[in-house]
Amino acid sequence: MKNYLVSVSMVVAVLAGSVGWTSAHAQRIAASANGRVDEVVVRGKRQIDPVADANLQRQVETALAADPYFLSEHVSVTIRNGVATLHGIVFDDWDLRNALRISRRIPGVKRVVDDLEIKLGGE
Repeated sequence: MKNYLVSVSMVVAVLAGSVGWTSAHAQRIAASANGRVDEVVVRGKRQIDPVADANLQRQVETALAADPYFLSEHVSVTIRNGVATLHGIVFDDWDLRNALRISRRIPGVKRVVDDLEIKLGGE
């Protein structure tokens, strides 16, 4: 979580613009602080967009299924805030690396988390 330090005059200037105050009115309010600068901490938290995550999940699943050399029947994808997590079973190291490569190529995927299990020999 990021913290931002903002001065009173900056807050007044932003508020002035949003409510339509003139700059003279904003300056009077800022000056009324008598040179006193209070520290204001603004904490921003990124909101998760479920629609974007669902679209991204569909794109990753489609890309995995479209690859002729990758068997995607045993792999599921979950997306949370642009981070793709691959769950399931692959049959060798090459399949695992291929699944990660395909998923990383999708625009909007920030990171790919590997939760795949390798079952040697296709058993």
